[in-house]
Amino acid sequence: MSKLFEVDLPKLVRLLLPPRLRKVRHVAWLQALTNPVNYLYQQFRRNRDANLYRLYITPQVVYMERLLNDRYDISGRRIQVKDALVYEPEYIYQEQELKPVYIYQETENKPVYLFTDFEIGSDSVDFFVLVPADLTYNENEMTALIDNYKLAGKRYKIQKV
Repeated sequence: MSKLFEVDLPKLVRLLLPPRLRKVRHVAWLQALTNPVNYLYQQFRRNRDANLYRLYITPQVVYMERLLNDRYDISGRRIQVKDALVYEPEYIYQEQELKPVYIYQETENKPVYLFTDFEIGSDSVDFFVLVPADLTYNENEMTALIDNYKLAGKRYKIQKV
């Protein structure tokens, strides 16, 4: 953090007061006069810190996870951002279609994985936000937060796990 914006107003009042006027009553009176300025300064500092935090967050997975965990799960930090796995589909045709069958024989010892449309990526999401099932959150707020920081054109889905 930059020291440029760090000002201790009560200390500054005492230091700028001439030594012969540094009585308890004078210092208290001047600090009371500068109290509204000190209040505005504290608001400025909070706003500046919030803006620096917002600028610190980028669309990288690490920072997205940090943002979501800071907002919704500060103690457990269980929210994760995972890439969507895209599987190549296995096509199974009927004999009447006169197309090859892509299923292997049992003697070939090759496993056959059949995936749903969701698993092969026809849902076309780029990443998943995995949220614990017992975590309470506002889905609209989380969606707005993710939309604010994700890259343009990336699609996602929030899933409870």
